[in-house]
Amino acid sequence: MQFPSCYEKYIETEGSTSLGFKAMWYACVPHSEPKVIEGSWASDFEWNAFFEGRHPTPREAFPDDLPPSLAFRSGVNSPERADNAARLWSIKFIGREETCRLFPHIPPTFFAEEILEQRLIWEVAGYPTYTFEPIGP
Repeated sequence: MQFPSCYEKYIETEGSTSLGFKAMWYACVPHSEPKVIEGSWASDFEWNAFFEGRHPTPREAFPDDLPPSLAFRSGVNSPERADNAARLWSIKFIGREETCRLFPHIPPTFFAEEILEQRLIWEVAGYPTYTFEPIGP
């Protein structure tokens, strides 16, 4: 199925309800088979960055260019976000990665379907007052 016609099937239209962006992305964008993926997930106010196979420093986790992101299938308990704090989690999950880049200027998204391990690596002051220094004692 071509992307535009698949997208139209999932987008909200007059008089009907949307099946949702994640449902559209799974259905319309080719993905790998489920596999174990490890890396780090950085989150903050409107920030979502996934670093496959590595644990960046706080400064590296918030680059000027948008890195790949991580999405969680409905029902998957993602690592906890915090108000006024930027967090980096070590994460291991069963998930999928995009196998076709429809929009080369948009970084890829990884999809977590089951969390196997998660551990908070660091937490720093988040938006709007980044310090990149650890919070607390």
